[in-house]
Amino acid sequence: MIRKYIAIILIILLALPLFSQTELVMDTSFFRKFSSVSIISRDDYLEGYLNSIIIGRGKILSVAESERYKKRYRVAIESSDSSRYGHKFTFYLFLDNKDTADLLTAGTDFEFKGQFMGYTPLNTKRNAYIIDAVLMDASTVIE
Repeated sequence: MIRKYIAIILIILLALPLFSQTELVMDTSFFRKFSSVSIISRDDYLEGYLNSIIIGRGKILSVAESERYKKRYRVAIESSDSSRYGHKFTFYLFLDNKDTADLLTAGTDFEFKGQFMGYTPLNTKRNAYIIDAVLMDASTVIE
């Protein structure tokens, strides 16, 4: 009887990590930490966060139709925090909702939450990246 309960508890403990989603907030503290990661290890560092939830902010560069990840629209956003540490991060957010895409305009400050789908380094210094994410939640920043 006790063995049965122990087996059930072990199964639950082993399955818990499969259901928990980590969140990566890409703000000044993230970019400060990212700066301390050696150049050769930066891709591996980002690789560890693939499929997790990321939270970021920046200025909208463009909104365009672009089929990827089974979504119809791509919003390009330049990170507002990465330049402080000598990095250039551009987020490509993919979404399906036309009404949401129509509301977004270039030059607007934007905060978002999405699933981290992939990354593309833009140079050999590994200080510029494109981050692909599927949009889950967002808001424009009103000042």
